[in-house]
Amino acid sequence: MANDINRVTLVGRLTRDPEFKTVNGTSLVNFSLANGRTYVTGGEKKEETHFFDCEAWGKGADIIQQYCKKGKQLVIEGRLKQDTWETMEGKKASRIRIVVENFQMIGGARENGGGEYGSSANSGSSSYSSAQDDMGSSGMDDDIPF
Repeated sequence: MANDINRVTLVGRLTRDPEFKTVNGTSLVNFSLANGRTYVTGGEKKEETHFFDCEAWGKGADIIQQYCKKGKQLVIEGRLKQDTWETMEGKKASRIRIVVENFQMIGGARENGGGEYGSSANSGSSSYSSAQDDMGSSGMDDDIPF
């Protein structure tokens, strides 16, 4: 099972403002992403929307909390995580969430929710990767000229 892949990429809009908290000194943000799909069946155009619960940790959580509000469009990449628990009635319950590892804010500064973190005013998008956090703690020399 070492070769299994758990990877998700979505484009959608935040359905509400992110919920921020700190867990054991680490930032955590929870949000829901709405993802729309348009298709044609039997000559009739149809639309459907799906909603996905997401969580982001660390610096990514801080950025989302600061720059993203309801309606902000994001591209997210991450993995699925299944939480399981027992209800008060003794039944097993579960839910699947997306653990966001990379994201990109898209849309301009005038769009609901801002989005100018780490980008020029003309680019209309900015991105974050959890790998950026890992690079800083790897002991690599910051003075490399390339």
